[in-house]
Amino acid sequence: MRHVLYVITLTLLIASIPNSIRADDAQEIQAVHAAAAILDEAFQHQNEAGIKRMMTPDHLAVTPYYDGPKAAQYVIDTLPELDYHQTIETEPKVTLLGDDAALRTFTAKFKGTFKGKPIAEHCFVTEVMVKRRGRWIEAFYQMTALTP
Repeated sequence: MRHVLYVITLTLLIASIPNSIRADDAQEIQAVHAAAAILDEAFQHQNEAGIKRMMTPDHLAVTPYYDGPKAAQYVIDTLPELDYHQTIETEPKVTLLGDDAALRTFTAKFKGTFKGKPIAEHCFVTEVMVKRRGRWIEAFYQMTALTP
């Protein structure tokens, strides 16, 4: 009887491990979404300090309106020339790539300009978020124009 009780207890313990991992994953995914929302808000208000706080120093951005991959400082220096509004169209998806890295993707509509020229309206967005000192920040951003 003890043997049966031991096996049942062990089975229940093992079965509960994936659930606790999934619960932790869900918390991390929520934290990634929250960090991305903070960064989006900083961009909407052209808050340089907020943007710097939410991006890695070696951050790289690739968009249809830049003339190639750009470092964080370029993105910040050209903020006055960026005027846009983003509407997320699909539910953002987060894939955890490990304990301290995540991939976030979604499609969005953009209305606005960069240096006076219209930016692509329908895009697929990819963000690589990394966890530094216990908080999620963006390391890479790519906006790919989609055909309407």
